[in-house]
Amino acid sequence: MALDADDRKVLERIRRICLALPGVDEGELQGRPLFRVGRRRFAIFNGIGSPPRSRWRTSGRSLHFLAEPSEREALWSDSRFIASPHHGDRGWLSIRFEEVPDWREVAELLDAAYRQVAPPSAVD
Repeated sequence: MALDADDRKVLERIRRICLALPGVDEGELQGRPLFRVGRRRFAIFNGIGSPPRSRWRTSGRSLHFLAEPSEREALWSDSRFIASPHHGDRGWLSIRFEEVPDWREVAELLDAAYRQVAPPSAVD
């Protein structure tokens, strides 16, 4: 994967947040870093340098995550969020990193995504 310097910086922040959660490991989906608990995915990073794939082509530098069901409507009303090409029909949203993100907000989104797929013993 040929990520540029900005991609690497963003990915490192996402990686630190995700890998600090219990039982999370990093894998890959279509050349993109993904974060999961066991086989259950909760976040994917798409970089400018990610391999070209038709469904990802308009995503730019972005985070794709499993949105908390009770928060989806509020997130949809925020123009920064769109349906992810990765299972947008199943509650996945994405946020593009066109400007410096609020990393506290990103951590909250990732924590909420994680809690949906993690075993109950990990989130108590």
